[in-house]
Amino acid sequence: MALVCFNASLEKHAGCAHLTVAAQNYRALLEELTQRLPQLTQEVLTPLALVIDGEIVQEPFLADFSAEAELHFIEKIAAG
Repeated sequence: MALVCFNASLEKHAGCAHLTVAAQNYRALLEELTQRLPQLTQEVLTPLALVIDGEIVQEPFLADFSAEAELHFIEKIAAG
């Protein structure tokens, strides 16, 4: 199962530092997280960037990942 690691801000919402999920794509990940952790709404998660195994994903809705993946949600980097 994929491992989702929460940053300090998300950990407050989630109530845990990490969680394993069965999802293997972004849409399924959002659905599973919001079902298992109702305090983590899509409004909280979708503005964040998704990192899969250390690589920031530009188009998360097109992203698939393996069952062994490590996932992180991070603040998007804004260009100025």
